[in-house]
Amino acid sequence: MKMMRVHITLWIILLAGGFAGGFIPEYLKNRELRAELQNPQTTIDALKLQVQLGDLRDAASLMVLEMSRQNYGLARDAAGQYYDKLKDATDAVQDPVLKKSLQDLAATREPLTAQFVTAGPAALAAAQPIMVKTFEVTKSAK
Repeated sequence: MKMMRVHITLWIILLAGGFAGGFIPEYLKNRELRAELQNPQTTIDALKLQVQLGDLRDAASLMVLEMSRQNYGLARDAAGQYYDKLKDATDAVQDPVLKKSLQDLAATREPLTAQFVTAGPAALAAAQPIMVKTFEVTKSAK
């Protein structure tokens, strides 16, 4: 009889432990997801920033592509779009480190614009580091 009571008690403890072992991780996951849903604006803002930074990378790539094709007029237009998007992204960013990096990129506008006057291979050499820096800055942003 005593042995039977020990076995029943052990089975009840194991059953409760198994239930808790499965329930607790799911409960924590559920609580984390609810916390994310309670503040969706933060998630929306982060995703909008990622889209802006992606557009910025695209504009930089288009600028360098058109320069490599020696379409300097289209490259100048793409550069204008790049710097417009760069200004928009700088205004939207809250992170001071990212904002400073984007402002450093914005400072490259005048030297690059001067390269478009000559419309030669030097413009491509001036634009490539800007594109690389844009990718470095924007890929690490969260």
